[in-house]
Amino acid sequence: MSFWRSVPGAIVLVVSFGVLASLGLAGAQVFRVTHPARQPEMKLNLGAALAQAEDVTFRSTDGIRLAGWLIHGKATMPPVVLCHDLGESRNAVINIAIALNQAGFTVLAFDFRGHGASGGEGSTLGVEEVRDVLGAVDFVAGLPKDDVDAKRIGIFGAGMGAHAAVLAAAERPSLRVLVLDGLWPDAGFTLVHHEFADWRWGQQHLGAIPVALFPLFAGASIASARAEDVLPSLAGRDLLLVSPAGDRRLDESMKAMYAKLPEQRDSERNLLTLPATRASGLGADDLARYHERVVEFFRSRLVRP
Repeated sequence: MSFWRSVPGAIVLVVSFGVLASLGLAGAQVFRVTHPARQPEMKLNLGAALAQAEDVTFRSTDGIRLAGWLIHGKATMPPVVLCHDLGESRNAVINIAIALNQAGFTVLAFDFRGHGASGGEGSTLGVEEVRDVLGAVDFVAGLPKDDVDAKRIGIFGAGMGAHAAVLAAAERPSLRVLVLDGLWPDAGFTLVHHEFADWRWGQQHLGAIPVALFPLFAGASIASARAEDVLPSLAGRDLLLVSPAGDRRLDESMKAMYAKLPEQRDSERNLLTLPATRASGLGADDLARYHERVVEFFRSRLVRP
């Protein structure tokens, strides 16, 4: 009797099949997360139209064509760059863009690579998207000096956008004020979160599987770009972290990152915990108060007295 017809052989076959099936399912999930469906491009966004948003294009620092809206504010005011979450587009941040513009800021909202009307395919969950943010920062820094004060730039990011914003701030000292809504510690966090949702045992014991598969589908290394590692190095920046109490794991993670931030005399750091965040759904009244809090943080910390 051959080994494969024996009981041990059958066990090996069953186990091998199970492992391969599990890897296949995990791989399919990783592909789904890293290749979100593009939101259909709206022929008319009423908010953008009323704000007289200008359609603009620019390049990421590695050459990918990116699409955005530029909303001009008061002359010599600092600009603010808006970075949407995974699977979204600039449409998702138009309301906060309008609120900031009404306060006088020039605002750039753009589509990340593989999202909206921008070029590229797939997502690296913020690892390579940092190049998109750097391209956006360079774009607003190149606006006429009479239009904006590009020596001080603000940035708002949600989820993936917050992760990429932190990584970009390490390379662009002009990013002085950061509002980070639902900040991931790294790309692996959301990958595991999507894979196992609220199954804590799966996150702790099986999370290494999608993390190991990530480079195969995204072509990027999670360990090479972690917001959790970079955040404490942003000395002298003003930071507002917005944490969702409704997502316990993300809330705990953000509080842990906040606790590691060094105390600084000449800058401000805040942690705002909400029942939900812009990225996870707020009611109309709560959303209005959220916009007020974000706008006031930029106005008080970004605008020169």
